[in-house]
Amino acid sequence: MSQYEVDFNIESFGKDENDIQYLKTAIENLSNESEKQFQNIKDEKWFTRIIDLATLSNKKNIRMSQQISNIAQAQDILIELLKRLSATDVKIDNMLLNSMNQIEQLYNHTEKLALKVTDLKEQMIYGINQSKNINDLKDIEKKVLYSLFQEASKTFENTSTEQQQFADNLFRYLQIEYSSINLTESINQLDSVAIKKVLLQLLLEYGFLNNNNFKVNNGFEEIVEMFDFGNKTINEIKDTIQNIYQLRGIEGFSWFNPVPKEHEYFIDLEIEEYLDQESEAFIEREPVTLETILVINQNEMKVIKNKIINLSSIITVKGRLQFENCEININDNFVPISLQSGTLEFINCHVKAISNKEFLIESDNICEISIINSNFKTTTAICNDKNNLIISNCNIESNAKTLVFCNNLNIINSEIKGLLYIESDPNYLIGIKTEGEIIKLENTNLINIEFQTTNTCIIDNCIFEHYCGFNTGRDGQISNTKFKSLKGDITFGDLKITNCEVISNKTNFCKLSAFNCIIEDTKFENINGITLADTNVKNSTIYKVLELDMHENNRFESIVFDKCNSISLYEGNNKFYNSTFSNNTYNKEENQSKSFIKYYIEKKDQLNIIEGCLFKNIIVSNGFVLELTCFEKIKDIRVKIENCIFKNCKSENQSLVKLEDFYYPKFSKNSRHLILGQEKNNIGIENI
Repeated sequence: MSQYEVDFNIESFGKDENDIQYLKTAIENLSNESEKQFQNIKDEKWFTRIIDLATLSNKKNIRMSQQISNIAQAQDILIELLKRLSATDVKIDNMLLNSMNQIEQLYNHTEKLALKVTDLKEQMIYGINQSKNINDLKDIEKKVLYSLFQEASKTFENTSTEQQQFADNLFRYLQIEYSSINLTESINQLDSVAIKKVLLQLLLEYGFLNNNNFKVNNGFEEIVEMFDFGNKTINEIKDTIQNIYQLRGIEGFSWFNPVPKEHEYFIDLEIEEYLDQESEAFIEREPVTLETILVINQNEMKVIKNKIINLSSIITVKGRLQFENCEININDNFVPISLQSGTLEFINCHVKAISNKEFLIESDNICEISIINSNFKTTTAICNDKNNLIISNCNIESNAKTLVFCNNLNIINSEIKGLLYIESDPNYLIGIKTEGEIIKLENTNLINIEFQTTNTCIIDNCIFEHYCGFNTGRDGQISNTKFKSLKGDITFGDLKITNCEVISNKTNFCKLSAFNCIIEDTKFENINGITLADTNVKNSTIYKVLELDMHENNRFESIVFDKCNSISLYEGNNKFYNSTFSNNTYNKEENQSKSFIKYYIEKKDQLNIIEGCLFKNIIVSNGFVLELTCFEKIKDIRVKIENCIFKNCKSENQSLVKLEDFYYPKFSKNSRHLILGQEKNNIGIENI
């Protein structure tokens, strides 16, 4: 048995709706399970999900859930995981506080576990979220924090002694001096959602300490609204603060004690020899010439290791062929490797393929290809459509029009870069095309890539840069993924998009279209135009978008539309709930009669609803904050505006909202007046 260093892959944990329940189940079971019962739970889904968050530092491909052999190891991994998760997410923090009695049962198992439980409790009471993130605040984030407290203090008639001490201790601890910045703009420019949550929690703690509750004034609530988080997130943070107060009182907010640094974590494991071999990339390679004709028969395995190969052989694989720690050069005299129900593996290899062949690997049946810890530079496709392909921990560069054409695809911890892009022709993208049922991308960076699949795809924790394209045939999922520095248009169809960012290059605005999608906790920024149809959007931010065109059957809930230029709605059944429209001023000369939101209503349109929304800092000239228009006879009300607030909105018209219009009947020169919408229980809708 040997000792191995362990890392914890927790960046995306908590995004899946089942994660927190899995963690709770792990606490419940591993705190009580006996050794006898342990073997019965090793294959349960919650166990593999939680334990596999631990990975060996230099052997990422080895699943921890398959290696641990007893409950003591599982308990040790669990408590180490809890220590790392305790400062990452409000939901997790609340669950840990509520599960502390169960966690404390680990006291009774070993002295080592007892000490770790004590460390966890101390980490919790220093303060949720901050202990890990507070020292990572950048200068601009510290300035935002100072301005937050400065503006918040002005909203109270008198600040309490506890508030003053809290602010003083905080600024001394972080060495923050006086600063003056544009608070709203600075908050919008913060990149990290985690940091924004930390700042928001500090602000809410400051407000709570005024009277040890959240009965704060409207001015304070307006500052909270700057963070663009939904009510659910804000309430979760408030619950956490109240839990801290209930557990420790005011002292619970004094988390400025030094928190022990995360120490390296090792575990004793007995791993099979073939899995335990260290990377041999450093071993000197020697040139070799392969046989002119090489056949790997069925049930046969051949390993070619530590070689430099100018590949020109005719290779047929019916069994298993493995290249390990090889340098492989491919040119025009190369004959594509033929897989006949075989398996081909590249491990720790460097492959340079300059060839005019259509494929590097081709097959007439379903075959398996694995590319692991390798570098590829290629001018041709890796494989044809009959192969199942795994790419793990690789760096691939290509100027082939199609890089991958395969059956099932799994790409993990890799970077794939297309080299065909030229400024004059943005359509030159590198294609990844699949036709199978299993398409997964995880922890991968894709640059200038067009992604096409006829089936469901799952994309998690990836980055798409510059030009990218999507064409999916069935429902797919994209989570925790960034589309950044986009230089071309992008389309989403039949996708569930969660906790993502879509940000255009500031000098090259792109356009985005989404149809039949579910979008949650996502940020859109610097987009030239967004077109939506049959799409639900929730708890998201749409920032600096020039034009939004909304067609039929869209639903928006808890959305912040900030610094957007114009919103047009067509075809009906568009519904807005608990959303904010803010910060847009039209140039009077250029946009004299332009309206901020404009409904184009037709006979066929269904009812549109705007309910519980806030309109603030919207300045129009002869136009309206919201205008309804039509070109034909409309019999019924098509827009309802209820329980909304209009704050600091201005127009030269008597009302901020235009609910009426006129049309010309056929063969008539006289217009007919129509009422297209109605408003009810709104505040500030009349322009005073």
